[in-house]
Amino acid sequence: MNLETKILKAALERLCLVVPKKGTLPVLENLRWRVVRGHLELTATDLDNSLHISMPFTASAITNSVDVLVPAKELYQAVKTESAPNMEARIHDGKFEVRANNRTLVLPATEPKNFPQIPDGELNLRGQILASALETALTKALFCVSTESTRYSTDVVKLEMRDSTFRVVGTDGHRLSVVEGAARNGSNSAAFSTLLLRSTASILSKLESNGESGWVQVSTCGSEQEFILFVLPDGSGLIARHGLGQFPNYENVIPKAPLEAKVVFQREELLDGLTKLSATARKAQNAAVKLELSKSPACIKAENDGTARAACC
Repeated sequence: MNLETKILKAALERLCLVVPKKGTLPVLENLRWRVVRGHLELTATDLDNSLHISMPFTASAITNSVDVLVPAKELYQAVKTESAPNMEARIHDGKFEVRANNRTLVLPATEPKNFPQIPDGELNLRGQILASALETALTKALFCVSTESTRYSTDVVKLEMRDSTFRVVGTDGHRLSVVEGAARNGSNSAAFSTLLLRSTASILSKLESNGESGWVQVSTCGSEQEFILFVLPDGSGLIARHGLGQFPNYENVIPKAPLEAKVVFQREELLDGLTKLSATARKAQNAAVKLELSKSPACIKAENDGTARAACC
């Protein structure tokens, strides 16, 4: 089978986002390489997230069915430095061979009998989200998501869809990020919300669709609708397990009345002021800084053992 190197390289790069960095199950270090109806179907999973990518062949489609497991990271390391426009892949005698520029890579090819089954079941379309807005929203929310699970679900990202708007919310109990963007309702006009695992949000924020703009289709699936399916503009699909637990009632801390005024900082000046105060703040029992916005210029203060430092922006 002949494949375009650039397309294969991009697909493997995205699939490796799902392959676990620390192998708990050796089978998860592989991707599933299948030929179905003249297309190459590639799948990677970490049990919580499963990414599926379909690729065309550059030459005439083969008729023989192929279904094997191939080491994901070893294959990507070999392909990402290849300069040939096309590559040829062959599978025989339990071996997977990739040839290009008179160079051959040989990897083991095993049967997929131990590869986890991808969740299926009835699809329930929930709506569509503007792809570029979703990527931006997840990136802005992830920085304040907790890395540890506590009494509330602060190690997840909340996704809400209502009318023509979606909202992504992240918090660790101290910081809060709320980002909104454009959406389209599905057949079910009721508002929809779900919790995304931190790993799911991270993968989605990095799944660039080869520069394509468009909409991400959002559906629930599974026998009990316990999974959520994201179909990207290029047809790639990510199936993820719902996050569990109770998300904090973040709306209680959002001001209900319009803000009377706002303060605009120059990014460089604000970062410079925070850098100057970071040493003092780290030594304090409560490593926090105080913003005084009633004065001009605005002032940032940090205290430690009664010693105060301030920087004006």
